[in-house]
Amino acid sequence: MYCKILINNLLWNEVILLNDNGQSDIKNSTLLKSRFYLMSLWLLFIIIFLLTVDVPISFEADAKFIGFAALLRRNILSVIALVLSIISWGFACKTQYEWSGVSNPPYTIETVKNENYEYLTFLTTYIIPLICIDLKSIRYVIVLGVLLFLIGWIFVKMDLYYGNPTLALMGYRLYRAKIKDVNAPDGIILISKDRLTSDVAIKWIRIDKYVWVVKEVKK
Repeated sequence: MYCKILINNLLWNEVILLNDNGQSDIKNSTLLKSRFYLMSLWLLFIIIFLLTVDVPISFEADAKFIGFAALLRRNILSVIALVLSIISWGFACKTQYEWSGVSNPPYTIETVKNENYEYLTFLTTYIIPLICIDLKSIRYVIVLGVLLFLIGWIFVKMDLYYGNPTLALMGYRLYRAKIKDVNAPDGIILISKDRLTSDVAIKWIRIDKYVWVVKEVKK
C-alpha cells in the first residue's frame, strides 16, 4: 500500500492549496510541469515507433517465427517509444479528468488574444527537427535522449510547458488575456475548450501563477 501511494505521488504530485478566495487550486511542482512536457512529446514517440518498428514478415512456406527475444532485440527503441507514448497519453487523460472540476468563483475577461500558434511553434521547432535524427545509430539515439532532456529542462524552468500540441489534439485552445481585478502585467495564459471573447465570465483552476485552465460561465 505504501509503495502504491508513493508511486501515485511521484506520478501526479498534486498539492491542493487554498487561494485568496478560500477555493482550492492545483499547485504546479517541477514533476507536474515535467508531466506536461512528457505529454507534449506524445506525437514524437508515436512517430519514432512507426519509423523504427521492425517486424520481419515472410510468406515463404518454410518461414518460422524468430521468437520474442529476437523480436525484442530488433525493436528495443520502438518498444521504449511505444511505452512512453502510452504513458504520455495516460497523463493527458488524467489531466483532462482533473480539469473537468473547474469550479473557482468567476472572473471576467477584459481583453483576450489567441495564442494557438504556440502549439505549431513547438511542433515546427522541436518535434519535426528531432524526427530527422538517424535513429538507426546508437550514438544519435543517445544524442536524441540528451536533447529531449535539455529541452524539457528549459521548458520546465522557463514555464513554457503549456505550448503542448497534445492539448491541441484534445481540443484545448490557448489564449492570453487580461482579467478584471487580477494583477498580471503580461496577462494570463488561459487554456480552454471554449472560444473565449472579451467580457466573458470564466471559472478557473490555477496551474501556475500566470497559467489557468478555464471554462466559460454559460448564461
